[in-house]
Amino acid sequence: MPIKRMAGIVTALLLSSSIPAGQALAFENPISSPAVQTRLGASSALLGTAMAGSRIVAVGLRGLIIYSDDAGASWKQASVPTQSDLVAVSFPSAKKGWAVGHGGVVLHSADAGATWVRQLDGVKAAELAVNHYQASSTPDAAALVEREKSLQAAGGTQPFLDVYFENESTGFVVGTFNRIFRTADGGKSWTPWMERTDNPGELHFYSIRGRNGSLYLTGEQGSVWRLDTATQRIVSVPTPYKGTLFGLVVTDSDAVLAFGMRGSLYRSIDQGRNWEKASLGTPAGITGGVAMAGGGVLLTTQAGTVTLSRDGGKTFQPIKTARPMAYFGLAPMDDKRVVLVGAEGIRLESIQ
Repeated sequence: MPIKRMAGIVTALLLSSSIPAGQALAFENPISSPAVQTRLGASSALLGTAMAGSRIVAVGLRGLIIYSDDAGASWKQASVPTQSDLVAVSFPSAKKGWAVGHGGVVLHSADAGATWVRQLDGVKAAELAVNHYQASSTPDAAALVEREKSLQAAGGTQPFLDVYFENESTGFVVGTFNRIFRTADGGKSWTPWMERTDNPGELHFYSIRGRNGSLYLTGEQGSVWRLDTATQRIVSVPTPYKGTLFGLVVTDSDAVLAFGMRGSLYRSIDQGRNWEKASLGTPAGITGGVAMAGGGVLLTTQAGTVTLSRDGGKTFQPIKTARPMAYFGLAPMDDKRVVLVGAEGIRLESIQ
């Protein structure tokens, strides 16, 4: 099961277990309801993390966002305008960041993650896409309009599953059924890019990452895509794998590692033209990865293992952690420490 989908399942279980038998609750739209304050943020399920300068920021279920300015010694909860589950976060600078999640929400912070505003949601995204393609002359515009109208009829709340900003202005959000939007003005406006993808089956996009002007996506059925800068299209770069690819890492040397279910890991050094299989020695799903300074690569699994490569992803060695858990995301604090988030909250570990 793709790890990003676990957020909705966990939320459903938590809600069902907290409602007394025979008691009806008034419906509150999670997209527009502010996150509830809690003292248990650091030990709650968290799905994504990033560094905002020296500040640690982590996102999770029901709109939870927490941050720490003292290397995890203490935590504060951010002001968040939604209770939608948040699955990914990106800070291209120390102050400005974006988070995405269920309901198609896109949140923005201009103060290093202390407060957030909603820039986009699924309803607005579907409306934006309909208007965009109704005015478009692209050959598949009519089909895209019909598809977006069907999503509107279903509530228009398709989730975004990942976010990547290369700087404070330019960024992308991606999600289910081929959904990809780009901004060039820091999220003030968003442009649909669905017609630019080599994705006729409308496979889900699970991750998007870039480095040095490159841009890659992963998704279902072993799919990897790359931005062709000349044509500005998201072109398919097939892999030998047929299962879901949860994420990817782009190293300083432009090596690309795509990872996913059952410990599947593939590496390319020629922009995805050729792939070689790598091994972590575990059948567990690889759930997170990040490039480290000096060509290192760190990967995590849902079984609670952490592995480090010091040769650009060719080989990996296990890293012993103090309190393992099912990991969902990670971010390097520096070249010796890493932030890990998962089912039991947040951990800070040494990787020396």
